[in-house]
Amino acid sequence: LFIVKYYNLSIYLSIYLSIYLSIYLSIYLSIYLSIYLSIYLSIYLSIYLSIYLFIYLFIYLYSA
Repeated sequence: LFIVKYYNLSIYLSIYLSIYLSIYLSIYLSIYLSIYLSIYLSIYLSIYLSIYLFIYLFIYLYSA
């Protein structure tokens, strides 16, 4: 009886831990990805815009 009880408890704990870990990981990953993507996009956009403006000014000054 004790072994069966312990077995059911282990199954319950494993299911509970898997659900808890999945929820925790999804929340953590969403927050981490949003912060990482915002930082990455801001850096990428600033570099891309500076290069684009430099090329545009170079063409404008070269043609004039």
